[in-house]
Amino acid sequence: MGHSTPEWVYIGAVTAILIWVGAESWNIEHTLEYAPPNSETVRVVGQQWFWSFEHADGTQEINELHVKEGIPYRFEIVSNDVVHSFSVPDFAMLMDAVPGRVNTMWNVFDEPGEYLIECREYCGMLHQDMRARLFVEPNTDNATAVTSGSEPTISQGTGTATVIAPGGGEVGTTGSGTMRVVEPGNMTQTTANDSAAGNNATSGNGTSSGNASSTAAASGPTLSIPAGASTAGNPAYAPDTLTVKKGDVITVSNDDTAPHTVTNGASPGDADAGKLFDTSIIMPAATAQIDTATVDAGEHPFHCTVHPFMTGTLTVQ
Repeated sequence: MGHSTPEWVYIGAVTAILIWVGAESWNIEHTLEYAPPNSETVRVVGQQWFWSFEHADGTQEINELHVKEGIPYRFEIVSNDVVHSFSVPDFAMLMDAVPGRVNTMWNVFDEPGEYLIECREYCGMLHQDMRARLFVEPNTDNATAVTSGSEPTISQGTGTATVIAPGGGEVGTTGSGTMRVVEPGNMTQTTANDSAAGNNATSGNGTSSGNASSTAAASGPTLSIPAGASTAGNPAYAPDTLTVKKGDVITVSNDDTAPHTVTNGASPGDADAGKLFDTSIIMPAATAQIDTATVDAGEHPFHCTVHPFMTGTLTVQ
């Protein structure tokens, strides 16, 4: 006569398996959230419809993130409006950006190159345009900027902000916050309380070039980005159709609370977008200048690369 296994044995086995699965899940989550003590902190902010990044030294980037190969980075991920999802597919990174909550994860980037950053949570009508670029740069010094055992923090103090053009040249300063904006394009960017000396600007090779002016204050036509422009349906540029004479230097002022650009082309997808003129990122309360000396006569549509629904037309006579 056989003996049946008591029911409590099955219950005990199932319970033990569930406990083991739960413990392993907790270990994985713990591993993702708790970065090595020598990691560098990057604050990731998602908002409709772009990404901004702030490094521990106060450096800020918009739609571009530059990191070093082989260094552990701890990401503090937040949202300024709706739920987004910070994703770097090539490194299997995925974390929600939730309003009012800081989600964390960390990663070591082991392969230099350029990679896609995207939003994987539907966040509004321009969700598909919420993309950024990750640049993993070779680490030639083989040293981290953060000492072991210390936890870096995002600097919120006062100081001088530096705008950097391609090649690493300083092209302007802002009057408050510790900030460096790294963006493609030739531009001069100032804020209202900058001194004239702080606004003398050069491109990355030390000389003014392209369609950007290197002078501190230019007399000529003006183009405003009004408050509320980042909301679809509101006026995007004032005026949205601007007529100038060839050689005029246009002063663009950002009166909105979000960063914007003035970039030639009807949309970011245009083959010639940014080739005639491009202010690059203009931070709130800052200005930029467009030199039309090298812009052909005719009508040239322009847009904001951060908010592509913002469009206008520049006519050069």
